[in-house]
Amino acid sequence: MTLARKKVRRAENASRADPTAYTPNYAYRGARGESEVYCEDVALSRIAAAVGTPAYIYSRASIESAYRQLDRAFGALPHTLCYAVKANSNLAVLQILARLGSSFDIVSGGELDRLRRLRVPGKRIVFSGVGKTREEIREALMYPGARGGILAFNIESGAELEVLMSEAARHVGNGGARPSLAIRVNPDVLAGGHPHISTGHHHHKFGVDWAEARRLYLAHKNSRWIEWRGITSHIGSQILSVAPYRQALGRLASYVRDLAREGIRLEHVDIGGGFGVRYTNEAAVMPAAFARALAEIVRPLGCRLLVEPGRAIVGPAGVLLTRVLYVKENRGKTFLIVDAAMNDLIRPVLYAAKHAITPAARGEASARKKIVDVVGPVCESADFLARDLPLAPVNAGDLLIVWTAGAYGFAQSSNYNARRRAAEVLVEGRRFRVARRRETYEDLVRGETV
Repeated sequence: MTLARKKVRRAENASRADPTAYTPNYAYRGARGESEVYCEDVALSRIAAAVGTPAYIYSRASIESAYRQLDRAFGALPHTLCYAVKANSNLAVLQILARLGSSFDIVSGGELDRLRRLRVPGKRIVFSGVGKTREEIREALMYPGARGGILAFNIESGAELEVLMSEAARHVGNGGARPSLAIRVNPDVLAGGHPHISTGHHHHKFGVDWAEARRLYLAHKNSRWIEWRGITSHIGSQILSVAPYRQALGRLASYVRDLAREGIRLEHVDIGGGFGVRYTNEAAVMPAAFARALAEIVRPLGCRLLVEPGRAIVGPAGVLLTRVLYVKENRGKTFLIVDAAMNDLIRPVLYAAKHAITPAARGEASARKKIVDVVGPVCESADFLARDLPLAPVNAGDLLIVWTAGAYGFAQSSNYNARRRAAEVLVEGRRFRVARRRETYEDLVRGETV
């Protein structure tokens, strides 16, 4: 076997599974040699023809199924699922989850504004984030229809607590209720699929260590302006093992008991999110396994468990459609130049993430795959969606699917190289609708002056 064929074989073994086998509500339909991928009951080629490419496609059925599966996994244990808005903040996606009864985890005033537009009750909103501004805190305290503001502010430093208390004093003095607070404790647990998405170790910017958190809890035990309601942590993202959660939650449980002995009885424990999903050949843990592990620790505390999933709910529900512009050969290297770029999906560059990529139409099974780089038009050598990818033969004009792109895809996109951001499309059974239109050049210069 030649060296080139060995390279192909290794790459094929690394991502052998058909993505439709582990991506709910996406499937090939049609006769052998002519089949194409459908999202629910809509052919992806039909969507591409109608709205153009690149485009993000989301399956409503997948979003609803993922939320319900996770909710059922916790069973009778008192729990609240707070969807992490940062994963995908499209209003249509948020509306689906709001109607299911989801609560939400936000990290900015902009995300709060999106929930306000959907009239999500304040008591279903948790405000996380290491750099809340005074204005954002004030907006959350004054959230419409909620005298006490939102469900909880997750405090990340003593300095932030001082700002919040000054705003809370003004709020309570004007007739508002005391806001509910939790402190984000850094449990010193390493977890996450990449250093950029690991957040629970002592060298990360997030949270405070237990000694400082304990001091803050006790110093403001009898405050007139705030009310301690919980404790929280978040150890990372794309976590594929239960062990880090057991370790982190076990430490939080000991802190809850310590505070109870000091007369501070907390109502909830927030373990954050980070549940991993399958992109290529990862072994994702089933929701039931996560739920069992967490319930064993939190049930004896008599507290409600808060969980903040994002990727696990919307990641597999979305794909990115892109069309091949050119096939380029350069000294034995094959490049597929497509119309999606790093500004549309930055995860491969930012996190060294690997997404499965396949043609939208499936040819003969006997077609020999070739190693290619899938690259975009942006003027950067780092502009790629995949490198050394085994792919069936494709030609200019063919449609490709980048799988498991529903989380941190469009949400992290930009206008780099003055490129217009992609359209977002929601599929609902046999119908689809544009949930966000493709930007125009006029959109790109709106707000600028000469």
